[in-house]
Amino acid sequence: MKNLLITIGVVSAAQAVMATDDILRTQSWNLRYDSKSNSISVPITLTGLDSDVPYSDNITWYETYTEQAWSTRRVGVASNIEFLSPEVLCMQEALHRQVVDLAGMMPQYDWIGVGRDDGNQSGEYSTIFYDPDSVSLDSWSYFWLASNYTSPTKYPGAGSIRIATVGRFKSIASGTQFSAICTHWDDQSDDARKYAGSMIRYRGAYETANWGPVMLFGDFNSQSSGDDSGGYKIITGAEDMETLDSSFLTAFESSLSDSFYFEDLLKLTAVQNRSGNHATFQGFKEETDTSAFTRIDFIMTGNDAGIQPKRYRVEEMFFDDSYHESDHRPVIADVKVGTY
Repeated sequence: MKNLLITIGVVSAAQAVMATDDILRTQSWNLRYDSKSNSISVPITLTGLDSDVPYSDNITWYETYTEQAWSTRRVGVASNIEFLSPEVLCMQEALHRQVVDLAGMMPQYDWIGVGRDDGNQSGEYSTIFYDPDSVSLDSWSYFWLASNYTSPTKYPGAGSIRIATVGRFKSIASGTQFSAICTHWDDQSDDARKYAGSMIRYRGAYETANWGPVMLFGDFNSQSSGDDSGGYKIITGAEDMETLDSSFLTAFESSLSDSFYFEDLLKLTAVQNRSGNHATFQGFKEETDTSAFTRIDFIMTGNDAGIQPKRYRVEEMFFDDSYHESDHRPVIADVKVGTY
């Protein structure tokens, strides 16, 4: 009877917490595309893993710093995600094989997204994985980051076709509605990044006005300061939006079109609750080589204060006895999405 009473007490306390706060863990990660593609399957990779624990004096720390094939990296990527257990996970740059591999290795997640080159399976995805036990999907869509936003189009001067994926979700714990936008901006053109930032800022206003608070996840290839920060400045409201295509303006006009912008969750999080690294991009470099370090991966939310960050962390992806899981570090934010 005593054990039963203790158990009931624990359950009641947990329910009391859930009745007050609805905290979701979110994660954004550029996985690095499958640049060293091969035909090695997931089962073959798993069968070939060595279960022995090496002796410390047999390890050359941080030895394998060059890029490894996706067939090697995917085990560490899936393990990292499984350990962090985000309810909403936005991934950039993954090709179709990478998305399918992870979906098979992490069956607890559902996902949305398309290849940016054809709106089907070709090209890199900006995909959203989500835990259906924590959030339910209402609807989803995508648009290209160019004036012809309804079909695969490259912005003039950009290096690649770029896309954004939009999911409308509802928290199962509280019923709170929110949207998630996942994107990857161009790496060669600041003008393309500025246009992308303008489109997503405008679409974010529409989502907020018509569904609920919105979160933005992505590799912007735009720092928060410096010569290539135009996209960041526009998305955060420090600069005005670019002139957008009239059909896009009409399709996503809202009462918040002129007042909405995104805020950087790192800046909104209490200083004592920020942890981990600062740079989100490291490159496939030796551990002591910081020449490529920069912060270009972000999690943001709208300026309506509908989502409040509790904790913010930039994780590691290069481990002392292993290899780089990606050239980007994963960004994690625990956020409060509603009370009831």
